[in-house]
Amino acid sequence: MKNHITIFGAGNLTRSILNGIYLSDASHNIDVIDVDKKKRIGLKKYGVSFRTDYTDSISKSDFILLLVKPKDSIELIKSIDRFLNKKTIIISFMAGISIKQIQDNLSANFNIIRAMTNLTVSNGEAIIFYYNKTPFKKNTMKAEVFFKTFSKIKKCKSEDQLDKLTALYGSGPAYYVYFNDIITKSFMKLGFNRRDSMMYADNLISETSNLLKDSPNTRNLIKAIASKGGTTEAALLKLKNDKVQERVLLAIKSAYDKSKNILKK
Repeated sequence: MKNHITIFGAGNLTRSILNGIYLSDASHNIDVIDVDKKKRIGLKKYGVSFRTDYTDSISKSDFILLLVKPKDSIELIKSIDRFLNKKTIIISFMAGISIKQIQDNLSANFNIIRAMTNLTVSNGEAIIFYYNKTPFKKNTMKAEVFFKTFSKIKKCKSEDQLDKLTALYGSGPAYYVYFNDIITKSFMKLGFNRRDSMMYADNLISETSNLLKDSPNTRNLIKAIASKGGTTEAALLKLKNDKVQERVLLAIKSAYDKSKNILKK
């Protein structure tokens, strides 16, 4: 039996989730609702229905996925309240918006699950972290079955843990892309053209990732690369003296703090 899924928000994460579902060959009836009509174009390949208004069909949903920006969350929740069915499972991918904040803006009690993943969910290999504090085990299991069709899953012990994972895993791809950009620009500053620099940096990141899979002990791997008195050691010593690790940890702490106070300016 096909699930009827309504997704609010047609941004990048929605497209990534839809691509993961598309690659999984799982069959669902999916409606995507977004106020921006232009976003319809980017969803055509997924065979979903797209609209900009709220209708009674929302009440037929087995799952409702909330994927709007946090700043738009309260307005959305209040707007769709009258269309909701108590049997529907609400899954929120909105960073930093607590289950209580969602429930407090609804007129009845609903089974609400908070979830977090990142854009790599598009290839079916990402993890969906989730938390549900309600006792509806049957509904939680139903959500798990849905998640498993296009991703790996991991249940969190608390919403605070989910907030930490938002900063680490949800934002994580941006950190890798940022470092990739630094390496690309370093190649260019040393005289390589932009095309080659991008190719070399991409190859470096992807192949090092494969190396980590084979040798997960990072300390031993670094020792194998960094010869005593060599070039790698010189670079790593500079990074250590500049306290790069501490600065990265502070940056991630800033992301975590923001996830705890997402609606505060």
